[in-house]
Amino acid sequence: MNFREKSTWVLLAVTLIVYGWYFATTLGGALGAGIPEVLDNVRLFGAIVMLVVLTIIAHIIIAILSPKDADQSDERDKLIELRGDQRGAILMAIALFSTMGLAMTDASVFWIAHAALAGLVVSEIVKAVSKLIDYRRGV
Repeated sequence: MNFREKSTWVLLAVTLIVYGWYFATTLGGALGAGIPEVLDNVRLFGAIVMLVVLTIIAHIIIAILSPKDADQSDERDKLIELRGDQRGAILMAIALFSTMGLAMTDASVFWIAHAALAGLVVSEIVKAVSKLIDYRRGV
């Protein structure tokens, strides 16, 4: 496994853990107690900081364990990255139009914001899974 593939595994795992926690706590509370009047920006900011910190720590560990792979990239890596970005962008566009639909139906700002965030997270997950499939099957 090269550095880029390890990096993709790390990003996928950290994204699933951090945003899984965020959506479970935020949406679980919203469904049980009702929609909050003000968005919980502290929890969202904490999730983003946690995502960045965990990703940096994991990448440092990967680079320390295999330093010669950290700076190498070839045409295959670039093609896999491109294909993953394309697949994620298609899903993000669909999520964007869905979010616009929520805005046009006068949905709560809470649901509009979380639909946009969920679209971003799902598109990143699809992008990572797509890249991992391409690494395993070959391009």
